[in-house]
Amino acid sequence: MESIPTIKMTPVASTGSQIISGNQRMTILTDGLLRLETTRDGKFEDRASTFAINRELPSPRFDLTKRDNGSMEIVTDRLFIQWTGEAFGPTSLMVTLRRKGESLFPREK
Repeated sequence: MESIPTIKMTPVASTGSQIISGNQRMTILTDGLLRLETTRDGKFEDRASTFAINRELPSPRFDLTKRDNGSMEIVTDRLFIQWTGEAFGPTSLMVTLRRKGESLFPREK
């Protein structure tokens, strides 16, 4: 009988790549890839998924500026992120591509 190959899964991202505000977690996976999560019970999902079996990547370089009102700005090589620290939505989160200046969220129709 043939053995079934296994894949090493490391689904938990480095804590240095995670920014948590209340029940919201933003994980900066690469300088151009974010993972946004909301939890009701304070427990975030860290199991592997079909999309990502390995989130244990080297933490990308980013600058984080936190304001007294809870808002923050995050700058990676490719993104400029403005977040109020509140639930993710069209008025609380703005992500801009730094190279082209295109706003990714909220999407305007």
